[in-house]
Amino acid sequence: MTPLEGSPPPSGGAGAGDGGGARLSARDFLGPVLLSHIERVRADARRVVTASEQGEDAEPDAEAVHDFRVSLRRLRTLLKPARRIYGRRRLRPVAEGLREFARATGALRDEEVLRETLTALDLDEAARAAVAGWVAQRARREREARAHIVELLRQDRPDDTGAPQADAPAEGETGATQADAPVEGERLRLEPHLARLERRISRRKARKRGAEALARRAIGDALDDVRALAASDPGDGAAMHALRIRFKRLRYSAETFSPLFGERAERTAKSASRMQRRLGQLHDADEALAQMTTAEALAPDARAAVLEALAAERARLAHKAIEELARELDTLTSLWSGDPRALPSG
Repeated sequence: MTPLEGSPPPSGGAGAGDGGGARLSARDFLGPVLLSHIERVRADARRVVTASEQGEDAEPDAEAVHDFRVSLRRLRTLLKPARRIYGRRRLRPVAEGLREFARATGALRDEEVLRETLTALDLDEAARAAVAGWVAQRARREREARAHIVELLRQDRPDDTGAPQADAPAEGETGATQADAPVEGERLRLEPHLARLERRISRRKARKRGAEALARRAIGDALDDVRALAASDPGDGAAMHALRIRFKRLRYSAETFSPLFGERAERTAKSASRMQRRLGQLHDADEALAQMTTAEALAPDARAAVLEALAAERARLAHKAIEELARELDTLTSLWSGDPRALPSG
Protein backbone atom coordinates (compact mmCIF):
# COMPACT_ATOMS: atom_id res chain seq x y z
CA MET A 1 0.00 0.00 0.00
CA THR A 2 1.30 3.42 -0.87
CA PRO A 3 0.77 6.46 1.33
CA LEU A 4 -1.87 7.71 -1.07
CA GLU A 5 -3.59 4.30 -1.13
CA GLY A 6 -2.98 3.47 -4.74
CA SER A 7 -1.26 6.62 -5.99
CA PRO A 8 2.36 6.48 -7.19
CA PRO A 9 5.18 8.02 -5.16
CA PRO A 10 5.64 11.79 -5.55
CA SER A 11 7.17 12.87 -8.83
CA GLY A 12 10.93 12.94 -8.87
CA GLY A 13 11.19 9.90 -6.59
CA ALA A 14 12.52 6.55 -7.63
CA GLY A 15 11.47 3.11 -6.65
CA ALA A 16 12.61 1.29 -3.54
CA GLY A 17 16.09 -0.04 -3.51
CA ASP A 18 17.63 2.16 -6.23
CA GLY A 19 18.76 5.02 -4.03
CA GLY A 20 16.01 7.35 -5.21
CA GLY A 21 14.87 7.97 -1.65
CA ALA A 22 18.28 9.37 -0.77
CA ARG A 23 18.01 11.96 -3.57
CA LEU A 24 14.35 12.88 -2.98
CA SER A 25 13.84 15.53 -0.31
CA ALA A 26 11.65 14.82 2.68
CA ARG A 27 9.57 17.89 1.85
CA ASP A 28 8.93 16.75 -1.73
CA PHE A 29 7.94 13.29 -0.52
CA LEU A 30 5.90 14.02 2.58
CA GLY A 31 4.27 17.29 1.49
CA PRO A 32 2.06 15.70 -1.20
CA VAL A 33 1.27 12.80 1.13
CA LEU A 34 0.08 15.18 3.85
CA LEU A 35 -2.00 17.21 1.40
CA SER A 36 -3.62 14.02 0.12
CA HIS A 37 -4.49 12.95 3.66
CA ILE A 38 -5.95 16.37 4.44
CA GLU A 39 -8.23 16.03 1.43
CA ARG A 40 -9.14 12.51 2.46
CA VAL A 41 -10.20 13.77 5.89
CA ARG A 42 -12.31 16.48 4.27
CA ALA A 43 -13.87 14.06 1.79
CA ASP A 44 -14.76 11.59 4.53
CA ALA A 45 -16.19 14.42 6.64
CA ARG A 46 -18.38 15.56 3.72
CA ARG A 47 -19.54 11.99 3.21
CA VAL A 48 -20.61 11.77 6.85
CA VAL A 49 -22.63 14.97 6.57
CA THR A 50 -24.14 14.08 3.17
CA ALA A 51 -25.26 10.66 4.38
CA SER A 52 -26.98 12.28 7.36
CA GLU A 53 -28.97 14.65 5.13
CA GLN A 54 -30.97 11.97 3.34
CA GLY A 55 -33.99 12.71 5.52
CA GLU A 56 -35.07 13.36 9.08
CA ASP A 57 -35.33 9.66 9.85
CA ALA A 58 -32.06 8.74 8.12
CA GLU A 59 -29.45 7.14 10.35
CA PRO A 60 -25.87 8.42 10.06
CA ASP A 61 -23.79 6.14 7.83
CA ALA A 62 -21.80 4.01 10.29
CA GLU A 63 -19.20 3.12 7.66
CA ALA A 64 -18.75 6.76 6.68
CA VAL A 65 -18.18 7.79 10.29
CA HIS A 66 -15.70 4.94 10.74
CA ASP A 67 -13.77 5.94 7.60
CA PHE A 68 -13.60 9.54 8.80
CA ARG A 69 -12.16 8.52 12.15
CA VAL A 70 -9.54 6.31 10.45
CA SER A 71 -8.46 9.04 8.01
CA LEU A 72 -8.15 11.48 10.91
CA ARG A 73 -5.96 9.00 12.84
CA ARG A 74 -3.70 8.52 9.82
CA LEU A 75 -3.20 12.25 9.40
CA ARG A 76 -2.38 12.65 13.09
CA THR A 77 0.24 9.88 12.83
CA LEU A 78 1.98 11.68 9.96
CA LEU A 79 2.43 14.84 12.01
CA LYS A 80 5.20 13.24 14.03
CA PRO A 81 7.68 12.86 11.14
CA ALA A 82 6.31 16.07 9.58
CA ARG A 83 7.49 18.16 12.51
CA ARG A 84 11.09 17.31 11.59
CA ILE A 85 10.53 19.19 8.33
CA TYR A 86 8.03 21.92 9.17
CA GLY A 87 8.95 22.58 12.80
CA ARG A 88 7.71 21.12 16.05
CA ARG A 89 6.36 24.41 17.41
CA ARG A 90 4.63 25.26 14.14
CA LEU A 91 2.74 21.97 14.08
CA ARG A 92 1.98 21.72 17.80
CA PRO A 93 -1.31 23.71 17.62
CA VAL A 94 -2.43 21.54 14.68
CA ALA A 95 -1.60 18.32 16.51
CA GLU A 96 -3.42 19.49 19.63
CA GLY A 97 -6.48 20.57 17.65
CA LEU A 98 -6.74 17.29 15.77
CA ARG A 99 -6.25 15.35 18.99
CA GLU A 100 -9.10 17.21 20.69
CA PHE A 101 -11.39 16.57 17.74
CA ALA A 102 -10.44 12.88 17.65
CA ARG A 103 -11.05 12.61 21.39
CA ALA A 104 -14.56 13.96 20.90
CA THR A 105 -15.32 11.01 18.60
CA GLY A 106 -14.03 8.36 21.02
CA ALA A 107 -17.37 7.72 22.72
CA LEU A 108 -18.74 6.26 19.50
CA ARG A 109 -16.07 3.60 19.22
CA ASP A 110 -16.54 2.70 22.88
CA GLU A 111 -20.23 2.02 22.31
CA GLU A 112 -19.69 0.15 19.04
CA VAL A 113 -17.10 -2.25 20.40
CA LEU A 114 -19.02 -2.84 23.63
CA ARG A 115 -22.04 -3.97 21.63
CA GLU A 116 -19.92 -6.15 19.33
CA THR A 117 -17.97 -7.72 22.20
CA LEU A 118 -21.01 -8.60 24.28
CA THR A 119 -23.07 -10.04 21.43
CA ALA A 120 -20.15 -12.29 20.40
CA LEU A 121 -19.85 -13.97 23.84
CA ASP A 122 -20.65 -17.65 24.28
CA LEU A 123 -23.55 -17.44 26.78
CA ASP A 124 -26.48 -19.64 27.71
CA GLU A 125 -29.91 -18.68 26.41
CA ALA A 126 -31.05 -16.79 29.50
CA ALA A 127 -27.87 -14.72 29.81
CA ARG A 128 -27.85 -14.02 26.07
CA ALA A 129 -31.42 -12.72 26.20
CA ALA A 130 -30.60 -10.51 29.18
CA VAL A 131 -27.56 -9.08 27.41
CA ALA A 132 -29.57 -8.45 24.24
CA GLY A 133 -32.08 -6.43 26.26
CA TRP A 134 -29.34 -4.47 27.99
CA VAL A 135 -27.63 -3.71 24.68
CA ALA A 136 -30.92 -2.60 23.14
CA GLN A 137 -31.52 -0.17 25.99
CA ARG A 138 -28.03 1.23 25.53
CA ALA A 139 -28.36 1.62 21.74
CA ARG A 140 -29.47 5.20 22.20
CA ARG A 141 -25.99 6.13 23.42
CA GLU A 142 -24.42 4.83 20.22
CA ARG A 143 -26.90 6.76 18.07
CA GLU A 144 -26.27 9.93 20.07
CA ALA A 145 -22.49 9.54 19.84
CA ARG A 146 -22.70 9.12 16.06
CA ALA A 147 -25.09 12.06 15.75
CA HIS A 148 -22.66 14.18 17.80
CA ILE A 149 -19.89 13.57 15.27
CA VAL A 150 -22.26 14.43 12.43
CA GLU A 151 -23.25 17.68 14.11
CA LEU A 152 -19.63 18.69 14.75
CA LEU A 153 -18.80 18.12 11.08
CA ARG A 154 -21.95 19.81 9.80
CA GLN A 155 -20.97 23.00 11.64
CA ASP A 156 -17.35 22.80 10.48
CA ARG A 157 -17.12 24.17 6.94
CA PRO A 158 -14.06 25.38 4.99
CA ASP A 159 -15.57 28.88 4.98
CA ASP A 160 -15.98 28.82 8.77
CA THR A 161 -15.48 32.42 9.87
CA GLY A 162 -13.53 31.14 12.85
CA ALA A 163 -10.74 29.85 10.61
CA PRO A 164 -7.47 31.76 10.98
CA GLN A 165 -6.51 33.88 7.99
CA ALA A 166 -2.76 33.69 8.40
CA ASP A 167 -0.17 31.24 9.63
CA ALA A 168 0.17 32.76 13.08
CA PRO A 169 3.46 32.41 14.97
CA ALA A 170 3.73 29.20 16.92
CA GLU A 171 3.50 29.22 20.68
CA GLY A 172 6.79 30.36 22.16
CA GLU A 173 7.70 32.51 19.15
CA THR A 174 7.51 36.29 18.84
CA GLY A 175 3.90 37.40 18.47
CA ALA A 176 2.47 34.07 19.54
CA THR A 177 -0.97 33.97 21.10
CA GLN A 178 -3.14 31.35 22.74
CA ALA A 179 -5.78 31.62 20.01
CA ASP A 180 -5.25 28.06 18.83
CA ALA A 181 -5.45 26.49 22.26
CA PRO A 182 -8.72 24.76 23.14
CA VAL A 183 -10.97 27.02 25.17
CA GLU A 184 -13.43 25.57 27.66
CA GLY A 185 -16.95 25.82 26.24
CA GLU A 186 -15.71 26.70 22.74
CA ARG A 187 -17.11 24.67 19.84
CA LEU A 188 -14.62 22.17 18.47
CA ARG A 189 -13.56 22.90 14.91
CA LEU A 190 -11.56 20.78 12.50
CA GLU A 191 -11.22 22.87 9.35
CA PRO A 192 -9.08 25.70 10.82
CA HIS A 193 -6.44 23.16 11.79
CA LEU A 194 -6.51 21.48 8.38
CA ALA A 195 -6.18 24.88 6.70
CA ARG A 196 -3.29 25.87 8.95
CA LEU A 197 -1.47 22.64 8.13
CA GLU A 198 -2.02 23.25 4.40
CA ARG A 199 -0.54 26.73 4.67
CA ARG A 200 2.51 25.45 6.50
CA ILE A 201 3.11 22.75 3.89
CA SER A 202 2.74 25.20 1.02
CA ARG A 203 5.42 27.55 2.36
CA ARG A 204 8.82 27.13 0.76
CA LYS A 205 10.61 27.30 4.09
CA ALA A 206 11.28 23.79 5.38
CA ARG A 207 14.21 22.00 6.94
CA LYS A 208 16.39 20.16 4.44
CA ARG A 209 16.09 16.43 4.98
CA GLY A 210 16.34 13.48 2.66
CA ALA A 211 13.16 11.44 2.25
CA GLU A 212 14.90 8.16 2.99
CA ALA A 213 16.58 9.58 6.09
CA LEU A 214 13.23 10.83 7.38
CA ALA A 215 11.62 7.48 6.66
CA ARG A 216 14.32 5.52 8.49
CA ARG A 217 13.97 7.77 11.51
CA ALA A 218 10.17 7.57 11.54
CA ILE A 219 10.07 3.79 11.29
CA GLY A 220 12.98 3.39 13.69
CA ASP A 221 11.34 5.59 16.32
CA ALA A 222 8.06 3.70 15.95
CA LEU A 223 9.91 0.39 16.39
CA ASP A 224 11.68 1.68 19.49
CA ASP A 225 8.34 2.74 20.95
CA VAL A 226 6.97 -0.77 20.37
CA ARG A 227 10.00 -2.46 21.92
CA ALA A 228 9.82 -0.21 24.98
CA LEU A 229 6.46 -1.72 25.95
CA ALA A 230 6.82 -5.21 24.48
CA ALA A 231 7.81 -6.75 27.82
CA SER A 232 4.79 -5.33 29.69
CA ASP A 233 2.60 -7.58 31.81
CA PRO A 234 -0.27 -8.84 29.60
CA GLY A 235 -2.52 -8.42 32.62
CA ASP A 236 -1.87 -4.67 32.56
CA GLY A 237 -4.71 -3.42 30.39
CA ALA A 238 -3.40 0.14 30.15
CA ALA A 239 0.03 -1.04 28.99
CA MET A 240 -1.48 -3.38 26.40
CA HIS A 241 -3.64 -0.55 25.09
CA ALA A 242 -0.60 1.73 24.83
CA LEU A 243 1.28 -1.02 23.00
CA ARG A 244 -1.61 -1.30 20.53
CA ILE A 245 -1.42 2.41 19.80
CA ARG A 246 2.32 2.12 19.17
CA PHE A 247 1.81 -0.77 16.76
CA LYS A 248 -0.78 1.33 14.96
CA ARG A 249 1.71 4.17 14.56
CA LEU A 250 4.30 1.73 13.26
CA ARG A 251 1.80 0.39 10.74
CA TYR A 252 0.85 3.83 9.44
CA SER A 253 4.49 4.93 9.27
CA ALA A 254 5.48 1.83 7.30
CA GLU A 255 2.54 2.27 4.93
CA THR A 256 3.41 5.92 4.37
CA PHE A 257 7.03 5.23 3.45
CA SER A 258 6.45 1.98 1.56
CA PRO A 259 7.42 3.60 -1.80
CA LEU A 260 10.94 4.04 -0.39
CA PHE A 261 11.39 0.60 1.19
CA GLY A 262 9.11 -1.63 -0.86
CA GLU A 263 8.48 -5.13 0.46
CA ARG A 264 10.32 -4.50 3.72
CA ALA A 265 7.91 -1.69 4.67
CA GLU A 266 4.90 -3.65 3.42
CA ARG A 267 5.83 -6.64 5.59
CA THR A 268 6.35 -4.29 8.54
CA ALA A 269 2.89 -2.79 8.04
CA LYS A 270 1.27 -6.23 7.85
CA SER A 271 3.06 -7.40 11.00
CA ALA A 272 2.06 -4.25 12.90
CA SER A 273 -1.52 -4.56 11.63
CA ARG A 274 -1.81 -8.09 12.99
CA MET A 275 -0.69 -7.00 16.44
CA GLN A 276 -2.86 -3.90 16.33
CA ARG A 277 -5.89 -6.09 15.66
CA ARG A 278 -5.03 -8.66 18.33
CA LEU A 279 -4.29 -6.07 21.02
CA GLY A 280 -7.42 -4.22 19.99
CA GLN A 281 -9.48 -7.32 20.76
CA LEU A 282 -7.77 -7.52 24.14
CA HIS A 283 -8.56 -3.88 24.87
CA ASP A 284 -12.19 -4.39 23.85
CA ALA A 285 -12.47 -7.22 26.38
CA ASP A 286 -10.92 -5.02 29.08
CA GLU A 287 -13.37 -2.21 28.35
CA ALA A 288 -16.32 -4.60 28.38
CA LEU A 289 -15.20 -6.01 31.74
CA ALA A 290 -15.04 -2.52 33.19
CA GLN A 291 -18.50 -1.65 31.89
CA MET A 292 -20.17 -4.87 32.99
CA THR A 293 -18.69 -4.71 36.47
CA THR A 294 -20.92 -1.70 37.12
CA ALA A 295 -23.88 -2.71 34.91
CA GLU A 296 -26.46 -2.68 37.69
CA ALA A 297 -29.35 -2.71 35.20
CA LEU A 298 -28.41 -6.29 34.32
CA ALA A 299 -29.76 -9.07 36.55
CA PRO A 300 -27.09 -10.37 38.99
CA ASP A 301 -27.07 -13.91 37.55
CA ALA A 302 -26.77 -12.64 33.99
CA ARG A 303 -24.05 -10.17 34.94
CA ALA A 304 -22.06 -12.88 36.70
CA ALA A 305 -22.31 -15.09 33.60
CA VAL A 306 -21.16 -12.26 31.36
CA LEU A 307 -18.22 -11.38 33.60
CA GLU A 308 -17.13 -15.02 33.71
CA ALA A 309 -17.32 -15.30 29.93
CA LEU A 310 -15.44 -12.03 29.46
CA ALA A 311 -12.68 -13.07 31.87
CA ALA A 312 -12.24 -16.35 29.99
CA GLU A 313 -12.17 -14.55 26.65
CA ARG A 314 -9.63 -12.04 27.92
CA ALA A 315 -7.35 -14.82 29.17
CA ARG A 316 -7.56 -16.51 25.77
CA LEU A 317 -6.81 -13.29 23.91
CA ALA A 318 -3.91 -12.40 26.22
CA HIS A 319 -2.31 -15.81 25.67
CA LYS A 320 -2.59 -15.49 21.89
CA ALA A 321 -1.33 -11.90 21.98
CA ILE A 322 1.83 -12.86 23.85
CA GLU A 323 2.50 -15.76 21.48
CA GLU A 324 2.02 -13.57 18.43
CA LEU A 325 3.96 -10.67 19.92
CA ALA A 326 7.13 -12.76 20.23
CA ARG A 327 6.76 -13.94 16.65
CA GLU A 328 6.08 -10.49 15.21
CA LEU A 329 8.97 -8.90 17.12
CA ASP A 330 11.31 -11.52 15.61
CA THR A 331 9.97 -10.64 12.17
CA LEU A 332 10.43 -6.92 12.71
CA THR A 333 13.93 -7.38 14.10
CA SER A 334 14.95 -9.43 11.08
CA LEU A 335 13.58 -6.76 8.75
CA TRP A 336 15.28 -3.76 10.35
CA SER A 337 18.27 -5.03 12.37
CA GLY A 338 21.34 -2.90 11.79
CA ASP A 339 19.38 -0.27 9.88
CA PRO A 340 21.08 3.11 10.43
CA ARG A 341 19.33 6.13 11.88
CA ALA A 342 20.18 8.96 9.53
CA LEU A 343 18.55 11.80 11.43
CA PRO A 344 19.68 13.26 14.74
CA SER A 345 17.29 13.49 17.64
CA GLY A 346 15.21 16.60 18.12
